[in-house]
Amino acid sequence: MAKKGRQVTRRGLLQIGGRSLFAGALATLCRPFAFASAAAMRLQDVTADTFEPYLGRFIEFKAPASASGVSTGKVALRLASIDRHDHLSRMESRNPATRGKRTREPFSLLFESHGTPLSAGLHTIAHRDFASCELLLSAVCRPKADGTIYYEAVFG
Repeated sequence: MAKKGRQVTRRGLLQIGGRSLFAGALATLCRPFAFASAAAMRLQDVTADTFEPYLGRFIEFKAPASASGVSTGKVALRLASIDRHDHLSRMESRNPATRGKRTREPFSLLFESHGTPLSAGLHTIAHRDFASCELLLSAVCRPKADGTIYYEAVFG
């Protein structure tokens, strides 16, 4: 319907439809050139198997902001091991109240650092293959004589 002297014509509708079709085709053609983060894995979807190719490789994290609100930069941690917690699933399978409640098998990742100790708090994963989200990295032992510190992230 026309308002205030504007008239909707067949030609006008076809032009709008043609522009929409062109924009959709352009978006489809440009999809292969999109940034890697568009296809990044979300941490709620990952499993222990997801991290297997990263074993022994470095994964970058953004350190939490300091008390003054200034970010302390990025730190690269080496993924040292992947521990699967199958025993938890077996225990829960015996209890009808918890059977089938988990969306994935529980596991933990052990990271290794040779630099200065990380500050406490949530660290944002900054790897191109993973969506940006926060992980609680907990130190799991005292620094060794060579300065190695281990941190663990647990997935339930």
